Amino acid sequence: MAPPIRAVLLIGPTGSGKSPVGARLEQAGGFHHFDFGAELRAAARGERGLAPADAAYVQCVLEAQALLPDERFPIAAELLRRFLRCRGFEPSTDVLVLNGLPRHVGQARALAATVRIEAVAVLECDAAGAHARVARRRRGEGPDHAGRPDDAPEAVARKLALYARETEPLVAHYAAQGGVRVLRFIVGAETAEEAIAAEIARTVLTGGGAHGKGAARGCPLG
Repeated sequence: MAPPIRAVLLIGPTGSGKSPVGARLEQAGGFHHFDFGAELRAAARGERGLAPADAAYVQCVLEAQALLPDERFPIAAELLRRFLRCRGFEPSTDVLVLNGLPRHVGQARALAATVRIEAVAVLECDAAGAHARVARRRRGEGPDHAGRPDDAPEAVARKLALYARETEPLVAHYAAQGGVRVLRFIVGAETAEEAIAAEIARTVLTGGGAHGKGAARGCPLG
């Protein structure tokens, strides 16, 4: 029986810095950052080897700024499987950093069959801070996804509401499970991601986490 995939989950509203934190963790070594939003965008462009019908469905989900429903979880599972294979992920030594998956409790339950969430890092950012941080990245002033089409103020407001309704309840879901550490970080408009990533890495290492192996390897996933 294959060992479980050990993982850290990043949770936070749009603009809270999940992707930069994930990138910093990769640089720490032994962590592999799975940015689900980026993977979905690549899949919609036909870059992840999905069946054409699945790629078209992903494009529709992105255009609607919706979440992948439970019945379409196999798409998420396939993208994750390809990512892990491409990265040469070693369950005995490596730690997966999940960013954007799961996004709601239904996905969390489906993911639990193969992934063991050991820590949840909650990036707490209020609406004003989120709008300010997204505005910075729209201008290319931040480290995260400059020029995204879904960063218009009205789109950000919709995503904040969706996060509060669907994703934020994941914190209580995991807190109720024994053995899952919940880390909370207050994120403001100018908060740097380095200290957050360092604290997450320290927590995982304290629990027997990632071994220093150098930066995670990248490769095309078509």
